[in-house]
Amino acid sequence: MKRILVFIILSLLLSTLIGQTPGESLTITQIENRRLAIDGTADIFFLLRDETGEPRDLDSTEELALFSRAGNDDFKEAKILSLQRNAPREEGINFLLLIDNSGSMHDEQMGDVSRYETAAYALGRFLDSIDNPLDRIGVSAFNTYYTELSPVAPPDNAQRNSIEALPAPTADEAFTELYQAMRLAADELSHFSGRRALIILSDGENYPYTLRHDEHPEFGTVEVVPDDLMTLMSASGVSVYAVHIGDRRDPFLDRIAAASGGRGFGAQNRENLGSIYEEIRAEIQREYRVRFRHTYAAGGSSEVLLKSNGLEALGRYTVPHFFGRPSDSISIIYLLPVLIGLGVILLLLLIRFERPVSRAELNLLLPGKRFSAATRVALSDQRTVIGRSSEADMTIAGNPALKGSHATIVADKAGNYTVTADTEFKVNNRLTKEQRLKSGDVIDFEGTTIVFDKPVKEK
Repeated sequence: MKRILVFIILSLLLSTLIGQTPGESLTITQIENRRLAIDGTADIFFLLRDETGEPRDLDSTEELALFSRAGNDDFKEAKILSLQRNAPREEGINFLLLIDNSGSMHDEQMGDVSRYETAAYALGRFLDSIDNPLDRIGVSAFNTYYTELSPVAPPDNAQRNSIEALPAPTADEAFTELYQAMRLAADELSHFSGRRALIILSDGENYPYTLRHDEHPEFGTVEVVPDDLMTLMSASGVSVYAVHIGDRRDPFLDRIAAASGGRGFGAQNRENLGSIYEEIRAEIQREYRVRFRHTYAAGGSSEVLLKSNGLEALGRYTVPHFFGRPSDSISIIYLLPVLIGLGVILLLLLIRFERPVSRAELNLLLPGKRFSAATRVALSDQRTVIGRSSEADMTIAGNPALKGSHATIVADKAGNYTVTADTEFKVNNRLTKEQRLKSGDVIDFEGTTIVFDKPVKEK
Protein backbone atom coordinates (compact mmCIF):
# COMPACT_ATOMS: atom_id res chain seq x y z
CA MET A 1 0.00 0.00 0.00
CA LYS A 2 2.87 2.39 0.80
CA ARG A 3 4.33 1.82 -2.66
CA ILE A 4 0.99 2.66 -4.30
CA LEU A 5 0.65 5.88 -2.28
CA VAL A 6 4.20 6.89 -3.22
CA PHE A 7 3.38 6.20 -6.87
CA ILE A 8 0.28 8.44 -6.72
CA ILE A 9 2.33 11.33 -5.32
CA LEU A 10 5.09 10.87 -7.89
CA SER A 11 2.53 10.64 -10.68
CA LEU A 12 1.03 13.98 -9.70
CA LEU A 13 4.46 15.56 -9.77
CA LEU A 14 5.44 13.94 -13.06
CA SER A 15 2.19 14.87 -14.74
CA THR A 16 3.45 18.44 -15.16
CA LEU A 17 6.36 17.10 -17.20
CA ILE A 18 4.81 14.24 -19.14
CA GLY A 19 1.09 14.98 -19.23
CA GLN A 20 -0.45 14.40 -22.62
CA THR A 21 -2.65 17.52 -22.74
CA PRO A 22 -3.37 19.14 -26.10
CA GLY A 23 -0.92 21.81 -27.15
CA GLU A 24 2.56 22.18 -28.58
CA SER A 25 4.86 19.60 -27.03
CA LEU A 26 8.01 17.52 -27.37
CA THR A 27 7.88 13.90 -26.16
CA ILE A 28 10.65 11.32 -25.89
CA THR A 29 8.88 8.10 -26.86
CA GLN A 30 11.76 5.61 -26.53
CA ILE A 31 15.47 5.48 -25.74
CA GLU A 32 17.28 2.61 -27.45
CA ASN A 33 20.48 1.73 -25.59
CA ARG A 34 21.51 -1.41 -27.51
CA ARG A 35 24.18 0.38 -29.52
CA LEU A 36 26.04 1.13 -26.28
CA ALA A 37 27.32 -2.44 -26.47
CA ILE A 38 28.73 -1.81 -29.95
CA ASP A 39 30.04 1.73 -30.29
CA GLY A 40 28.99 3.66 -27.16
CA THR A 41 26.08 5.47 -28.86
CA ALA A 42 22.36 5.51 -28.08
CA ASP A 43 19.20 6.49 -29.97
CA ILE A 44 16.34 8.71 -28.87
CA PHE A 45 12.96 8.52 -30.62
CA PHE A 46 10.87 11.67 -30.19
CA LEU A 47 7.63 13.22 -31.41
CA LEU A 48 6.67 16.87 -31.86
CA ARG A 49 3.06 18.10 -31.59
CA ASP A 50 1.53 21.37 -32.73
CA GLU A 51 -0.91 23.62 -30.82
CA THR A 52 -3.81 21.26 -31.56
CA GLY A 53 -1.90 18.23 -30.30
CA GLU A 54 -1.34 16.77 -33.78
CA PRO A 55 2.09 15.34 -34.75
CA ARG A 56 4.24 17.74 -36.77
CA ASP A 57 7.69 17.94 -38.37
CA LEU A 58 10.62 20.10 -37.37
CA ASP A 59 10.65 23.33 -39.32
CA SER A 60 13.78 24.85 -40.86
CA THR A 61 14.28 27.34 -37.99
CA GLU A 62 14.24 24.80 -35.17
CA GLU A 63 17.43 23.49 -33.65
CA LEU A 64 17.78 20.51 -31.38
CA ALA A 65 20.04 20.48 -28.34
CA LEU A 66 20.73 17.42 -26.22
CA PHE A 67 22.09 17.25 -22.68
CA SER A 68 22.91 14.20 -20.58
CA ARG A 69 23.96 13.36 -17.05
CA ALA A 70 24.60 10.43 -14.75
CA GLY A 71 23.48 10.33 -11.13
CA ASN A 72 23.41 13.75 -9.53
CA ASP A 73 25.87 15.33 -11.97
CA ASP A 74 24.95 18.47 -13.85
CA PHE A 75 23.60 18.17 -17.37
CA LYS A 76 26.30 18.47 -20.02
CA GLU A 77 25.69 18.99 -23.71
CA ALA A 78 25.98 15.75 -25.68
CA LYS A 79 27.11 15.49 -29.28
CA ILE A 80 24.32 14.73 -31.74
CA LEU A 81 25.68 12.37 -34.38
CA SER A 82 22.64 12.09 -36.66
CA LEU A 83 18.99 13.03 -36.98
CA GLN A 84 16.56 10.93 -39.03
CA ARG A 85 12.99 11.87 -39.88
CA ASN A 86 10.31 9.15 -39.95
CA ALA A 87 12.84 6.61 -38.66
CA PRO A 88 10.26 3.99 -37.52
CA ARG A 89 8.65 4.08 -40.96
CA GLU A 90 12.02 3.52 -42.64
CA GLU A 91 13.16 0.74 -40.29
CA GLY A 92 9.90 -0.87 -39.14
CA ILE A 93 8.08 -1.02 -35.81
CA ASN A 94 7.80 -3.94 -33.38
CA PHE A 95 4.24 -4.08 -32.01
CA LEU A 96 2.87 -6.32 -29.31
CA LEU A 97 -0.94 -6.25 -29.11
CA LEU A 98 -2.05 -7.18 -25.58
CA ILE A 99 -5.76 -8.06 -25.33
CA ASP A 100 -7.90 -8.27 -22.21
CA ASN A 101 -9.60 -11.67 -22.25
CA SER A 102 -11.20 -11.44 -18.81
CA GLY A 103 -14.82 -12.35 -18.12
CA SER A 104 -16.25 -8.85 -18.64
CA MET A 105 -14.86 -8.67 -22.19
CA HIS A 106 -17.21 -11.50 -23.14
CA ASP A 107 -20.11 -10.66 -20.82
CA GLU A 108 -20.44 -6.95 -21.60
CA GLN A 109 -21.68 -5.56 -24.91
CA MET A 110 -20.28 -2.80 -27.12
CA GLY A 111 -23.00 -2.08 -29.60
CA ASP A 112 -24.67 -5.29 -30.78
CA VAL A 113 -21.77 -7.64 -29.98
CA SER A 114 -19.48 -8.41 -27.04
CA ARG A 115 -16.52 -6.22 -26.24
CA TYR A 116 -14.16 -8.99 -27.22
CA GLU A 117 -15.80 -9.40 -30.64
CA THR A 118 -15.52 -5.64 -31.12
CA ALA A 119 -11.85 -5.79 -30.16
CA ALA A 120 -11.24 -8.66 -32.59
CA TYR A 121 -12.78 -6.56 -35.38
CA ALA A 122 -10.57 -3.56 -34.54
CA LEU A 123 -7.42 -5.67 -34.40
CA GLY A 124 -8.28 -7.33 -37.71
CA ARG A 125 -8.74 -3.91 -39.28
CA PHE A 126 -5.37 -2.84 -37.89
CA LEU A 127 -3.65 -5.93 -39.30
CA ASP A 128 -5.18 -5.19 -42.71
CA SER A 129 -3.75 -1.67 -42.59
CA ILE A 130 -0.14 -2.81 -42.16
CA ASP A 131 1.57 -2.07 -45.47
CA ASN A 132 5.19 -1.95 -44.32
CA PRO A 133 6.98 -5.33 -44.73
CA LEU A 134 9.46 -4.24 -42.02
CA ASP A 135 6.77 -4.01 -39.32
CA ARG A 136 6.44 -6.95 -36.91
CA ILE A 137 3.42 -7.81 -34.79
CA GLY A 138 2.87 -10.14 -31.87
CA VAL A 139 -0.40 -10.90 -30.08
CA SER A 140 -0.88 -11.90 -26.44
CA ALA A 141 -3.92 -12.11 -24.18
CA PHE A 142 -4.40 -11.90 -20.43
CA ASN A 143 -6.91 -12.77 -17.76
CA THR A 144 -5.80 -14.81 -14.76
CA TYR A 145 -2.96 -16.01 -17.00
CA TYR A 146 -0.74 -14.49 -19.67
CA THR A 147 -0.96 -16.29 -23.03
CA GLU A 148 1.21 -15.69 -26.07
CA LEU A 149 -1.12 -16.15 -29.04
CA SER A 150 1.28 -15.28 -31.85
CA PRO A 151 5.00 -14.35 -31.53
CA VAL A 152 6.31 -11.03 -32.82
CA ALA A 153 6.73 -11.59 -36.56
CA PRO A 154 5.76 -10.07 -39.93
CA PRO A 155 1.95 -9.80 -40.20
CA ASP A 156 0.11 -12.74 -41.74
CA ASN A 157 -3.00 -14.79 -41.04
CA ALA A 158 -1.43 -16.26 -37.87
CA GLN A 159 -2.16 -13.13 -35.84
CA ARG A 160 -5.75 -12.83 -37.01
CA ASN A 161 -6.47 -16.54 -36.51
CA SER A 162 -5.04 -16.51 -32.99
CA ILE A 163 -7.34 -13.62 -32.02
CA GLU A 164 -10.47 -15.18 -33.49
CA ALA A 165 -9.79 -18.65 -32.03
CA LEU A 166 -9.23 -17.50 -28.44
CA PRO A 167 -11.90 -19.06 -26.16
CA ALA A 168 -13.74 -17.18 -23.43
CA PRO A 169 -12.25 -17.67 -19.95
CA THR A 170 -13.51 -20.09 -17.33
CA ALA A 171 -14.46 -18.81 -13.86
CA ASP A 172 -10.92 -19.33 -12.51
CA GLU A 173 -9.47 -17.58 -15.57
CA ALA A 174 -11.70 -14.51 -15.41
CA PHE A 175 -9.43 -12.30 -13.26
CA THR A 176 -7.61 -9.30 -14.75
CA GLU A 177 -3.85 -9.64 -14.15
CA LEU A 178 -3.17 -6.41 -16.04
CA TYR A 179 0.13 -5.49 -14.36
CA GLN A 180 1.59 -9.00 -14.49
CA ALA A 181 0.66 -9.19 -18.18
CA MET A 182 2.36 -5.84 -18.88
CA ARG A 183 5.50 -7.10 -17.16
CA LEU A 184 5.63 -10.27 -19.24
CA ALA A 185 4.74 -8.48 -22.48
CA ALA A 186 7.49 -5.89 -21.97
CA ASP A 187 10.00 -8.69 -21.41
CA GLU A 188 8.87 -10.41 -24.62
CA LEU A 189 9.06 -7.21 -26.65
CA SER A 190 12.42 -6.11 -25.22
CA HIS A 191 14.21 -8.87 -27.16
CA PHE A 192 13.68 -6.94 -30.41
CA SER A 193 15.86 -4.05 -31.51
CA GLY A 194 14.49 -0.79 -32.90
CA ARG A 195 11.16 0.87 -32.15
CA ARG A 196 9.02 -1.13 -29.70
CA ALA A 197 5.37 -0.39 -28.86
CA LEU A 198 3.08 -2.26 -26.47
CA ILE A 199 -0.62 -1.57 -27.20
CA ILE A 200 -2.92 -2.70 -24.38
CA LEU A 201 -6.68 -3.04 -24.81
CA SER A 202 -8.67 -3.43 -21.60
CA ASP A 203 -12.18 -2.76 -20.30
CA GLY A 204 -11.25 -2.52 -16.64
CA GLU A 205 -8.59 -2.22 -14.00
CA ASN A 206 -5.99 -4.50 -12.51
CA TYR A 207 -7.87 -7.20 -10.55
CA PRO A 208 -5.34 -9.85 -9.54
CA TYR A 209 -6.04 -13.43 -8.56
CA THR A 210 -4.50 -12.87 -5.09
CA LEU A 211 -7.37 -10.57 -4.07
CA ARG A 212 -9.44 -13.73 -3.52
CA HIS A 213 -6.74 -16.39 -3.17
CA ASP A 214 -3.51 -16.74 -1.20
CA GLU A 215 -1.24 -17.42 -4.17
CA HIS A 216 -1.41 -17.22 -7.93
CA PRO A 217 -0.89 -20.61 -9.67
CA GLU A 218 2.06 -19.20 -11.67
CA PHE A 219 3.10 -15.89 -10.07
CA GLY A 220 2.81 -17.01 -6.44
CA THR A 221 2.83 -14.01 -4.12
CA VAL A 222 4.92 -11.81 -6.44
CA GLU A 223 3.43 -8.33 -6.50
CA VAL A 224 3.63 -5.88 -9.41
CA VAL A 225 2.64 -2.27 -8.76
CA PRO A 226 2.55 0.74 -11.11
CA ASP A 227 5.93 2.20 -10.15
CA ASP A 228 7.53 -1.19 -10.94
CA LEU A 229 6.09 -0.94 -14.44
CA MET A 230 7.32 2.63 -14.93
CA THR A 231 10.84 1.49 -14.07
CA LEU A 232 10.55 -1.63 -16.23
CA MET A 233 9.29 0.20 -19.33
CA SER A 234 12.13 2.72 -19.04
CA ALA A 235 14.76 0.01 -18.62
CA SER A 236 13.44 -2.13 -21.49
CA GLY A 237 12.81 0.76 -23.89
CA VAL A 238 9.14 -0.10 -24.44
CA SER A 239 6.49 2.58 -24.90
CA VAL A 240 2.95 1.79 -23.77
CA TYR A 241 -0.29 2.80 -25.49
CA ALA A 242 -3.44 2.14 -23.45
CA VAL A 243 -6.78 1.65 -25.21
CA HIS A 244 -9.78 1.74 -22.87
CA ILE A 245 -13.24 0.43 -23.73
CA GLY A 246 -16.18 0.62 -21.37
CA ASP A 247 -16.66 2.90 -18.36
CA ARG A 248 -14.13 1.30 -16.00
CA ARG A 249 -10.48 2.32 -16.30
CA ASP A 250 -7.40 1.35 -14.39
CA PRO A 251 -6.49 4.53 -12.44
CA PHE A 252 -2.75 4.21 -13.14
CA LEU A 253 -2.55 2.85 -16.68
CA ASP A 254 -2.56 6.21 -18.51
CA ARG A 255 0.16 7.53 -16.18
CA ILE A 256 2.31 4.47 -16.88
CA ALA A 257 1.75 4.97 -20.60
CA ALA A 258 2.69 8.67 -20.48
CA ALA A 259 5.81 7.98 -18.43
CA SER A 260 6.92 5.40 -20.99
CA GLY A 261 6.51 7.79 -23.93
CA GLY A 262 3.06 6.59 -25.02
CA ARG A 263 -0.43 7.74 -24.06
CA GLY A 264 -3.99 6.62 -23.36
CA PHE A 265 -7.08 6.47 -25.59
CA GLY A 266 -10.78 5.96 -24.98
CA ALA A 267 -12.98 4.06 -27.45
CA GLN A 268 -16.68 4.85 -27.71
CA ASN A 269 -17.72 2.52 -30.51
CA ARG A 270 -16.57 -0.10 -33.00
CA GLU A 271 -15.29 2.29 -35.67
CA ASN A 272 -13.58 4.56 -33.16
CA LEU A 273 -11.76 1.57 -31.66
CA GLY A 274 -10.49 0.50 -35.07
CA SER A 275 -9.16 3.96 -35.90
CA ILE A 276 -7.24 4.23 -32.60
CA TYR A 277 -4.78 1.48 -33.57
CA GLU A 278 -4.17 3.11 -36.94
CA GLU A 279 -3.67 6.49 -35.22
CA ILE A 280 -1.04 5.00 -32.90
CA ARG A 281 0.88 3.51 -35.80
CA ALA A 282 0.67 6.76 -37.80
CA GLU A 283 2.03 8.73 -34.82
CA ILE A 284 4.96 6.38 -34.32
CA GLN A 285 5.82 6.54 -38.02
CA ARG A 286 6.14 10.34 -37.73
CA GLU A 287 8.79 10.15 -35.02
CA TYR A 288 12.36 11.35 -35.38
CA ARG A 289 15.42 9.45 -34.22
CA VAL A 290 18.46 11.28 -32.89
CA ARG A 291 21.69 9.38 -32.27
CA PHE A 292 24.18 10.65 -29.69
CA ARG A 293 27.40 9.54 -28.03
CA HIS A 294 27.20 8.40 -24.45
CA THR A 295 30.01 9.96 -22.38
CA TYR A 296 29.70 8.34 -18.95
CA ALA A 297 31.21 5.21 -17.42
CA ALA A 298 29.13 2.05 -17.57
CA GLY A 299 26.60 0.88 -15.05
CA GLY A 300 23.57 2.55 -13.52
CA SER A 301 21.08 5.01 -14.96
CA SER A 302 21.54 8.16 -17.02
CA GLU A 303 19.19 10.97 -18.01
CA VAL A 304 18.87 12.99 -21.19
CA LEU A 305 17.23 16.37 -21.73
CA LEU A 306 16.11 17.17 -25.28
CA LYS A 307 15.37 20.81 -26.16
CA SER A 308 13.86 22.47 -29.22
CA ASN A 309 12.66 26.10 -29.43
CA GLY A 310 11.54 26.34 -25.82
CA LEU A 311 10.16 22.79 -25.66
CA GLU A 312 11.80 20.21 -23.40
CA ALA A 313 11.56 16.48 -22.84
CA LEU A 314 13.28 14.40 -20.15
CA GLY A 315 14.14 10.73 -20.52
CA ARG A 316 16.00 8.06 -18.57
CA TYR A 317 17.89 4.99 -19.78
CA THR A 318 19.98 2.20 -18.29
CA VAL A 319 23.69 1.87 -19.11
CA PRO A 320 24.95 -1.74 -19.32
CA HIS A 321 27.81 -2.74 -17.08
CA PHE A 322 31.21 -2.45 -18.87
CA PHE A 323 29.64 -2.16 -22.36
CA GLY A 324 29.54 1.50 -23.36
CA ARG A 325 32.52 2.50 -21.19
CA PRO A 326 34.97 5.01 -22.62
CA SER A 327 37.72 3.01 -24.32
CA ASP A 328 40.39 4.09 -21.85
CA SER A 329 38.42 2.69 -18.89
CA ILE A 330 37.82 -0.86 -20.15
CA SER A 331 39.97 -3.53 -18.55
CA ILE A 332 41.17 -6.37 -20.78
CA ILE A 333 39.52 -8.71 -18.27
CA TYR A 334 36.12 -7.23 -19.13
CA LEU A 335 36.83 -7.63 -22.82
CA LEU A 336 37.82 -11.31 -22.63
CA PRO A 337 34.24 -12.65 -23.08
CA VAL A 338 33.80 -10.39 -26.10
CA LEU A 339 37.11 -11.47 -27.63
CA ILE A 340 36.33 -15.14 -27.03
CA GLY A 341 32.93 -14.71 -28.65
CA LEU A 342 34.44 -12.98 -31.68
CA GLY A 343 37.00 -15.78 -31.95
CA VAL A 344 34.28 -18.42 -31.99
CA ILE A 345 32.38 -16.53 -34.70
CA LEU A 346 35.57 -16.21 -36.77
CA LEU A 347 36.23 -19.95 -36.49
CA LEU A 348 32.70 -20.71 -37.62
CA LEU A 349 33.16 -18.47 -40.64
CA LEU A 350 36.48 -20.11 -41.56
CA ILE A 351 35.32 -23.71 -41.14
CA ARG A 352 34.94 -25.63 -44.38
CA PHE A 353 32.98 -28.85 -44.20
CA GLU A 354 35.23 -31.69 -45.24
CA ARG A 355 32.64 -34.23 -46.35
CA PRO A 356 33.14 -34.49 -50.12
CA VAL A 357 30.06 -33.79 -52.17
CA SER A 358 29.25 -34.74 -55.72
CA ARG A 359 26.97 -31.77 -56.39
CA ALA A 360 25.95 -28.45 -54.85
CA GLU A 361 23.67 -28.72 -51.83
CA LEU A 362 22.17 -26.93 -48.83
CA ASN A 363 22.46 -28.22 -45.27
CA LEU A 364 20.01 -27.03 -42.58
CA LEU A 365 21.96 -26.36 -39.38
CA LEU A 366 19.97 -27.55 -36.33
CA PRO A 367 21.23 -27.14 -32.72
CA GLY A 368 22.80 -30.32 -31.38
CA LYS A 369 22.26 -32.31 -34.59
CA ARG A 370 24.62 -33.49 -37.31
CA PHE A 371 23.97 -33.03 -40.99
CA SER A 372 22.01 -35.93 -42.41
CA ALA A 373 19.83 -36.84 -45.35
CA ALA A 374 16.92 -35.22 -43.49
CA THR A 375 18.70 -31.85 -43.31
CA ARG A 376 20.22 -31.89 -46.80
CA VAL A 377 18.74 -30.65 -50.09
CA ALA A 378 20.52 -30.98 -53.44
CA LEU A 379 20.41 -27.81 -55.52
CA SER A 380 18.79 -27.68 -58.92
CA ASP A 381 20.93 -26.88 -61.93
CA GLN A 382 18.71 -23.88 -62.52
CA ARG A 383 16.51 -22.56 -59.69
CA THR A 384 15.89 -23.62 -56.09
CA VAL A 385 13.22 -21.95 -53.91
CA ILE A 386 13.61 -21.79 -50.11
CA GLY A 387 10.65 -20.93 -47.86
CA ARG A 388 7.89 -21.96 -45.50
CA SER A 389 5.52 -23.15 -48.22
CA SER A 390 5.16 -26.85 -48.89
CA GLU A 391 5.65 -26.03 -52.56
CA ALA A 392 9.18 -24.72 -51.98
CA ASP A 393 12.13 -26.90 -53.02
CA MET A 394 13.50 -26.56 -49.48
CA THR A 395 10.58 -26.28 -47.04
CA ILE A 396 11.46 -24.90 -43.61
CA ALA A 397 8.84 -25.28 -40.88
CA GLY A 398 8.79 -23.72 -37.43
CA ASN A 399 9.91 -20.19 -38.37
CA PRO A 400 6.88 -17.88 -38.79
CA ALA A 401 9.16 -15.03 -39.91
CA LEU A 402 9.88 -16.83 -43.20
CA LYS A 403 7.69 -16.18 -46.22
CA GLY A 404 6.20 -18.94 -48.32
CA SER A 405 8.86 -18.33 -50.98
CA HIS A 406 11.49 -16.51 -48.98
CA ALA A 407 14.64 -16.77 -51.13
CA THR A 408 15.82 -18.21 -54.43
CA ILE A 409 19.16 -19.77 -55.42
CA VAL A 410 19.92 -19.58 -59.14
CA ALA A 411 22.72 -21.41 -60.97
CA ASP A 412 24.42 -20.01 -64.07
CA LYS A 413 25.97 -21.94 -66.93
CA ALA A 414 29.42 -21.78 -65.31
CA GLY A 415 28.15 -23.60 -62.21
CA ASN A 416 28.07 -20.53 -59.95
CA TYR A 417 25.20 -20.21 -57.47
CA THR A 418 23.66 -16.89 -56.37
CA VAL A 419 21.12 -16.46 -53.56
CA THR A 420 18.61 -13.57 -53.66
CA ALA A 421 15.63 -12.41 -51.55
CA ASP A 422 13.28 -9.44 -51.34
CA THR A 423 14.31 -8.76 -47.73
CA GLU A 424 17.79 -8.61 -46.25
CA PHE A 425 19.44 -11.77 -44.95
CA LYS A 426 22.93 -12.62 -43.72
CA VAL A 427 25.74 -14.47 -45.45
CA ASN A 428 28.70 -15.05 -43.13
CA ASN A 429 27.12 -12.53 -40.74
CA ARG A 430 26.91 -9.74 -43.35
CA LEU A 431 23.59 -8.28 -44.46
CA THR A 432 22.74 -8.54 -48.15
CA LYS A 433 19.89 -9.11 -50.60
CA GLU A 434 22.02 -10.92 -53.19
CA GLN A 435 25.21 -12.95 -52.81
CA ARG A 436 27.23 -15.32 -54.99
CA LEU A 437 27.94 -18.38 -52.88
CA LYS A 438 31.12 -20.32 -52.23
CA SER A 439 31.53 -23.62 -50.46
CA GLY A 440 31.12 -23.30 -46.69
CA ASP A 441 29.10 -20.06 -46.74
CA VAL A 442 26.72 -19.73 -43.78
CA ILE A 443 23.32 -18.21 -44.69
CA ASP A 444 20.92 -16.84 -42.06
CA PHE A 445 17.25 -16.34 -43.01
CA GLU A 446 15.43 -14.76 -40.01
CA GLY A 447 17.23 -17.06 -37.53
CA THR A 448 17.21 -20.19 -39.71
CA THR A 449 20.82 -21.16 -40.54
CA ILE A 450 21.75 -22.95 -43.76
CA VAL A 451 25.21 -23.98 -44.98
CA PHE A 452 26.03 -24.02 -48.71
CA ASP A 453 28.41 -26.69 -50.05
CA LYS A 454 29.54 -27.77 -53.49
CA PRO A 455 32.30 -29.91 -55.00
CA VAL A 456 35.81 -28.56 -54.58
CA LYS A 457 36.81 -29.35 -58.14
CA GLU A 458 34.79 -27.62 -60.77
CA LYS A 459 35.02 -27.66 -64.52
